[in-house]
Amino acid sequence: MFQVRVSQQDVKARLTITDPMLYLQINDPKVQISSQPLQLEIHQPAAELVIDNYPSDYSRGIKNNMDFDRDNARKGMQTVYAAIGKIASEGVMLSEIENKGNPLAQLAKASMDPTPLELSIASVAEPSIRVTPHEAEIRVVPGRVNIGLEQGTVAGELQRGTVDLAMLQYPNVSYRFVDSRVDIQV
Repeated sequence: MFQVRVSQQDVKARLTITDPMLYLQINDPKVQISSQPLQLEIHQPAAELVIDNYPSDYSRGIKNNMDFDRDNARKGMQTVYAAIGKIASEGVMLSEIENKGNPLAQLAKASMDPTPLELSIASVAEPSIRVTPHEAEIRVVPGRVNIGLEQGTVAGELQRGTVDLAMLQYPNVSYRFVDSRVDIQV
């Protein structure tokens, strides 16, 4: 009888697998914010104050040289006019000697009478006060916001995976014909 014997040898392989790796280096983005505040500068120059005491001093009798000279000249003229008037009136009185009067006694009596004391009350003038204010100088320096951006970076390195195949046993199919007389192996 004729027989076919088939024997089969499967393949035996070894796989060595290295997984792929992705290495990432990440630098985060950075935002730097700095601010400079608003500045307000105010400068107020001092006001000018002028006090003129001249009217007040003059009314109290404190005078400068020009006023003192002018007032003395006026009083001197009044005194001269008064003296001339007195001499003229005395001359008129002395002329009455011819009319059998006693003018010398009258003149002596008139010179013995005390002159009345004059007292005058007056208000003192106010000093002249003048104030000149100056406006305030205002300067505004605006504030600032400075923004600095440092961009983030991503660096990647890919390590590829590998697959190594090592054959440990190759496939094999063998056929064998068996007969009582013939033994053939293919």
